[in-house]
Amino acid sequence: MAKTAPMPDALYSISQVNALTGVPKSTIRFWEKEFNQFLSPLRTAGNQRRYDSKAVEIIARINQLVNTEGYTLEGARRKMSDLEKSFEKSQNNTKGQLNELAETMSDYLLQKLFERVRQEESGRDDDFK
Repeated sequence: MAKTAPMPDALYSISQVNALTGVPKSTIRFWEKEFNQFLSPLRTAGNQRRYDSKAVEIIARINQLVNTEGYTLEGARRKMSDLEKSFEKSQNNTKGQLNELAETMSDYLLQKLFERVRQEESGRDDDFK
């Protein structure tokens, strides 16, 4: 994988990505075309490439698939697509679980609030007896 972890909000030149991942600059340019659904670097006013931390991680992952695990480019594309779909599904499941938890907590807090109001009202009723 990456030799050094990229900084979350930083933008990197192709030379910096090469230094971080060990992937040659020519290979990075080639992979931009082959994996364009995953890699699309930003461009400066001078048309120089700039990569965010997610792009650096994607390049490192492609490198692992192709050069370490022996995937073909097509196989690596399919694997990346499968990983993306799996991530999206997991993210949707997590959102659903968080919504359910928020609803349960809201119901619980409302129930406790109503109980407290009832207790206070019954205490006031006792004062008037």
